[in-house]
Amino acid sequence: MIFRAPSMRDAIVIETLTGKTIREVAERLIQAKTFEEFVYRESEMDALFTLADIAITTNRESENSLPAKGSSMQTLGHVRQLIFDAHDATHDNDVKTACELLERAATMLDGPSRSPL
Repeated sequence: MIFRAPSMRDAIVIETLTGKTIREVAERLIQAKTFEEFVYRESEMDALFTLADIAITTNRESENSLPAKGSSMQTLGHVRQLIFDAHDATHDNDVKTACELLERAATMLDGPSRSPL
């Protein structure tokens, strides 16, 4: 779940690791224009990475913070790596690649998107 921020310049709270949440972060990344906005998008990816890491480390599922039941540890490992790589691509100013990586991560959790980014 994402709590909506009033603008792109405001921080958001990310509490769930789902394909929908990952796609929302990617949509915000596409809209980022300023250095500050890119920093916020990187922090959002940090939160996603942390949720994936917690899921892997604790090896348990919780409705409040982890992906839908059925995600294997291997899948979560791939998702975590894709989020990490997307973060790096953003840092390297390659937003297109970052969004593609985030879409791959989202698809691994929820299946293909019904609408393009």
